[in-house]
Amino acid sequence: MYAELRMEVESTQLDYRKSSNLQGVLMEKIDSSYAERLHESQLNPYSQFLVDKGGQKFWHIMALNQEAYQKIILPLAALEEFSLKNGQIKVNVIRRQIETCSEKTLLEEFYDKPGDRYLNIRFLTPTAFKQDGHYVNYPDLRLLFGSLMRKYSQASERLGMTDEETLDQLSKNCEIVKYHLRTAMFPLEKVNITGFVGTICVHVRGTDTMARYARLLLRFGKYAGVGIKAGIGMGATELLGREGMNPDSHR
Repeated sequence: MYAELRMEVESTQLDYRKSSNLQGVLMEKIDSSYAERLHESQLNPYSQFLVDKGGQKFWHIMALNQEAYQKIILPLAALEEFSLKNGQIKVNVIRRQIETCSEKTLLEEFYDKPGDRYLNIRFLTPTAFKQDGHYVNYPDLRLLFGSLMRKYSQASERLGMTDEETLDQLSKNCEIVKYHLRTAMFPLEKVNITGFVGTICVHVRGTDTMARYARLLLRFGKYAGVGIKAGIGMGATELLGREGMNPDSHR
């Protein structure tokens, strides 16, 4: 199963630049033995990020399996307040909401609904990829779909997708036809990573199966994040409707 905890939080000092500190809060509030397992695991069964929508701040925590739902989502959903930076920043939780989605639901859409030929994708927090030891701070579709395929294959109980031939076909048959992007810095403790935020519209050619694969991966990307460091707040995405390329829709 996949799950999303959406918490509206209140603090004048909190913004997405503190996202790595929010990961620290997450690790402090969950069971210590499970936190240790997360540090040692190659699979990151969660992602988290902070967004500001018209002055309202929302902390999103995503879980990619049942265990992460029980050991991450449920403990954090009980928070009424928390602090960052050794108590220097106090944060109140105003309200919270949990939504769940089964892998079966995504697969039913894959098998039952024809693929969408135009996919509007919004990158909510700075997004970047890593290739040959270097950061890539633009939406390279091969890197985007490759990232999602690897994450889906690690998390899925039903369907593996780590397939170079499929990735080749996705890369060959998809192109960005519209975009509204800008670069954005994501600060870590000792370095800033340059990423991008905004929207792109991807045109999917080729078979209907390719269009269904692309949609499935991007639906999953809401929970897993895309690219690097989704556990500390980068790479948050959402799949939009036809209105998604409106330049005013992601201010």
